[in-house]
Amino acid sequence: MSQTNISDQIRSLRKSKGLSQEALAANAGINLRTLQRIEKGSVEPRGETLRMLAQALDVSIEELATTTVSATVPVKEDSGYLKLMNLSALTLWFIPLGNVFIPLAMWIYKKNQIQGVRELGKRILNFQIAWTLITYGLAYLSIFSTFTGTFTMNPFAMLPVMLTLFVANTIFVIFMHRKISREEKNIYGNETANHQVSA
Repeated sequence: MSQTNISDQIRSLRKSKGLSQEALAANAGINLRTLQRIEKGSVEPRGETLRMLAQALDVSIEELATTTVSATVPVKEDSGYLKLMNLSALTLWFIPLGNVFIPLAMWIYKKNQIQGVRELGKRILNFQIAWTLITYGLAYLSIFSTFTGTFTMNPFAMLPVMLTLFVANTIFVIFMHRKISREEKNIYGNETANHQVSA
């Protein structure tokens, strides 16, 4: 694991907030020497130290922790990939379950190489999996009721319901695309996504 990435992140966040090392150490309640060693990359913050630094820098622990990646894979910014990963869910119109498998493949491929992919990908997948279970679950119930003869759900009435769910998902994905483009907060219900995208 690379200690340089997390040390650079802490140093960058500290400077962006106009804090000296002394001020950050005091705010976090840690020893100044410890902070200096962390920023040099000679020590990796863990546990309570990581939590106190994250709190003092006003970021989540996960945001700091996910910056620690393999030294052989540089993390870069690419907002275009984040947008594409989000829009890939629209393949639901052409590929059955494409709204899950395409974003999943993109997430696995770049989660440690592009900043923000790891967290945003999880949010996209959580939403699309939930949508898929609901949508295809309703379709299954409709088909099952036809075969059993109970007709608890009219198959013909389900067609507009399914179409509405597909359109709603599409509108939501486009809405999230606009939020990612504007680097807004609360992307897929995640308040820290803005930090991940624009950091």
